[in-house]
Amino acid sequence: MSPAGHHDPSIPFPAPPTRTACQQAPRTFDVDRGEITDPAATDRIRQAKTACRACPIATACLRWALANPTLTRTNVWAATTAPERAALRKRLVGRLGPNWVGVMARQRSST
Repeated sequence: MSPAGHHDPSIPFPAPPTRTACQQAPRTFDVDRGEITDPAATDRIRQAKTACRACPIATACLRWALANPTLTRTNVWAATTAPERAALRKRLVGRLGPNWVGVMARQRSST
């Protein structure tokens, strides 16, 4: 997948060394909120999540997707759906505070 629009610069969009599954078959990862509970989309969502889990940039992709909620309102990103990412963001706020994106950026740059 590739971002479109304004993003948080503190967490850079990952640059994979080769084309990822989402770049090769983007339709598989194209999931809107209404489809998440649709039985017809279940296999496609499962397939997208499986591909994401095997992706070499999954961790960086998840960080980016979490830090950019306005750009990731739909679709499967790093093996998560939009509601799953919303729940993860709430947990991050509880664990790291309201500036959790900055905390994550600093942790990333110190490793």
